[in-house]
Amino acid sequence: MFIPKVGRTEKELRSLKREIDIMRGLKHPNIVLLLDSFETEREVVVVTEYAEGELFQILEDDGCLPESQVREIACQLVSALYYLHSHRILHRDMKPQNILLGKGGVVKLCDFGFARAMSVSTLVLTSIKGTPLYMSPELVEEKPYDHTADLWSLGCILYELHTGAPPFYTNSIFQLVQLIVKDSVKWPENMSQACMSFLKGLLTKDPQKRLAWPALLHHPYVADGVIVLSDEGSSSPLTVTPSPDLQALKRLQAAKKSAPHSGESKLLRRAREQWAKEQKSRQVKSSPLTCSLQNTEDEVFSILLL
Repeated sequence: MFIPKVGRTEKELRSLKREIDIMRGLKHPNIVLLLDSFETEREVVVVTEYAEGELFQILEDDGCLPESQVREIACQLVSALYYLHSHRILHRDMKPQNILLGKGGVVKLCDFGFARAMSVSTLVLTSIKGTPLYMSPELVEEKPYDHTADLWSLGCILYELHTGAPPFYTNSIFQLVQLIVKDSVKWPENMSQACMSFLKGLLTKDPQKRLAWPALLHHPYVADGVIVLSDEGSSSPLTVTPSPDLQALKRLQAAKKSAPHSGESKLLRRAREQWAKEQKSRQVKSSPLTCSLQNTEDEVFSILLL
């Protein structure tokens, strides 16, 4: 992969180098392997293992997958996330477009551009990263969050693989936020009880009650299919139940990082700004005031998904 430096800001280049640094330390069968990376005067060159296809393309072609195949993918993604979280790494952009298929249909998680390696002293994060369709309620509400936001995204992906659509879907980013925060998931009749129980656990809106490590590994839906690599040497892994003292410290840190919510959220404000910028770049002569709000929302939503 040849990534041009021209046209990229210093912040974008630092983010790219951070992504490469994170990938360099990852060795797992369900995470795309970084083979080499180097820089030239004009480009950053990244060499990864070959992937035969994309999970997103299968969804585009087939609409949805049989539950037996969904379960196989679930077990592999759980294995990949367990590995990341045991090393205190959050992916923060879990979605079908970031899941590749290797030889024999092996699932490969990729794109660590939004990933964050949490220091031992950092228990919650506040920066908004990810794709709206797969964002957890705490993220869209701009509350402090932790690794369980990745688990919500996993639930969204598996639900989409099973049904053909994400659990919350609309062409309006403004309506989407409300759906994620307030609406209940609609469960299809053809979903097995084991699968439904697993996804209900992952798609629990309260992160404190969400299905998480280590209980997630022992859920009947994935218990006999997940390969767990040793996490020996990992300092304070996110995959173990924190001590009462650590939980108290986490609540204190979350309270300190929680900002009073006033006015429009950053997510929606950013959406409006992106829409305005897009309209300006197209040199639209008609006044934006003549556009309907619904059209505005549709434009914003399509931009955010790029």
